[in-house]
Amino acid sequence: MMNKLNGSLRNISIKSAAFMLALLMCLNIGVLNVFADDYYDSWNSYADAAGLTSYTWNEVVDAIESVMGNVVSTYEGGDADGALDMISVAKNSYWGKSGLKIEMQKSLPSASKKTVESDFAECNSIIRDSGSSDDLQTAADVLVADLRVSANKLDGVEEEVDIIEETDTAATELFAEQYYSTWAEYTAAAGLSETVEKWNDVADAMSEVFKAAKEKYAEGDAEGAYNCVNDGYYGYYETTGFERNAMGYISGARKSEVELQFSACKSVTKNGGSTDEFDKEVDILRTMIRTDANKLDGVSDDGTETSTRSAGVATFIACFTIILREGFEAILVVGAIIAYLTKMTTEEAEKKRQLRMVYIGAIVGILLSFVSAWALNLLKLANSASQEVIEGVTALIAVVVLYWVSNWMVSKSESEAWDAYIKSQLKKGSEKGSAFALAFTAFLAVYREGAEVILFYQPLLAGSNINMVWLGFIIGCICLVFVYLAIRFMSLRIPLKPFFLGTSVLMFIMSISFLGAGIKELIEGDVITMTSSPAVSWIPSNSVLEVLGIYPCDQTVFPQLILLVITIVVFIWQLKKNKKLREEAAKAGYGE
Repeated sequence: MMNKLNGSLRNISIKSAAFMLALLMCLNIGVLNVFADDYYDSWNSYADAAGLTSYTWNEVVDAIESVMGNVVSTYEGGDADGALDMISVAKNSYWGKSGLKIEMQKSLPSASKKTVESDFAECNSIIRDSGSSDDLQTAADVLVADLRVSANKLDGVEEEVDIIEETDTAATELFAEQYYSTWAEYTAAAGLSETVEKWNDVADAMSEVFKAAKEKYAEGDAEGAYNCVNDGYYGYYETTGFERNAMGYISGARKSEVELQFSACKSVTKNGGSTDEFDKEVDILRTMIRTDANKLDGVSDDGTETSTRSAGVATFIACFTIILREGFEAILVVGAIIAYLTKMTTEEAEKKRQLRMVYIGAIVGILLSFVSAWALNLLKLANSASQEVIEGVTALIAVVVLYWVSNWMVSKSESEAWDAYIKSQLKKGSEKGSAFALAFTAFLAVYREGAEVILFYQPLLAGSNINMVWLGFIIGCICLVFVYLAIRFMSLRIPLKPFFLGTSVLMFIMSISFLGAGIKELIEGDVITMTSSPAVSWIPSNSVLEVLGIYPCDQTVFPQLILLVITIVVFIWQLKKNKKLREEAAKAGYGE
């Protein structure tokens, strides 16, 4: 979805986009005219007939679409073998020889190429299995649609977003009299309870806030428009629990999409973009909010009921997902540290001392999470830019510690034959210092997630489904216990070197995740302005990338790439160092 929302041509005006669309339509008509004269069994012969010395990737897709049209008509005429031959031409000559396949493989995620290959295979299967021509037509349409998505990305053509039209609601009348910057102010004027009963009520109010932002920006008041967008985020999206419920019931990736779209709107005001640009970004954001409100309310975009789920079930799913998602990252880190200490420390007294430090670090992280949540509420900083900044800074500190621990574990990744030698060399400086570092890592991992979980749960506990909140929390915690036990005991069976390398890789992945998440928090806290260049705008939003902290933002992706390069250099250096230590260990007799 974010590849649609943060397309590679954010600076193209609506008029320019319309021009490009018209141009593509003309090109498509040209393709149809070329194919009307004859069928061309190779891309080269088609390009010669069409007079194409240079071409866009959308022109290639136009030609493939026409070939697939011939495939369907040939199959309908009873010539299955001929249809199969044409599919081979479309795949190997048009898709392959034109260079589109190679460009997709080089510039887009591997899933794009695999999806198209699967689409071609589906068309072949339908013909071989004597399927219906309607099924073949559907499969051909899917193939062309998937190719079109890739061609648009490669050509820099922004995909169309279906905008939900603005409509007048009860909120419209209230906002006509006065602007309400928070949900509390609005509900007081509307005679509604602050506890949300319908998420579309929140979406109605937010639509008016966004409308006010567009009006201010059209008047030249960029700061006022910026503040309105912030009101929509901090005064409504976060404080009502909309963010938490979207994260729990829809997905964490969806929550991040919406958060980044808020940032995209604010970026336009900071960079002095045009009114059309700002209106477009705000309309996308408003559509996302309305779409999510409909999902949470169990209705379609036209207002018809699509789900019979109860509010209690939705609350349970949200609470269960939140604790499981946020706790999973902390458990991965803490579980890996404890597994390491259990596996490496032979002296029982020393093992207990080090484990005690890690457990204390984790417990302090939990306690400080409650203190931080209390302090943020007391100082009126909860659900504000200050909260985002605090979370971002904490995440970045965690990156430094996790990265240090990751590299430290690589240094201990060799076999038992010279493990004693390494320990003898690092005993004084490593055992005590590393124990503290590991405990501090456990503290940061727990604290990083803990305060956020508590703040997420607060609006849900204020609702009418408290029992479902606690049920979701308890079951989520039980699941986390099993995750911890799996890490704790399964690791004992792993040989030493793979264990250390695996644990080191895990810590590195977590540092990459925390780096992306930390910078994203700073973007949301207005410390950093978000941009999404063509180099990263193609990155999709899904649960896997959300956990890894990978977003379609220059400010998150490029630091992560830099960290990756540094890691490769350090890893190679560390392996050479390990080789030298192994040689010294052999000379000292430890390898015998």
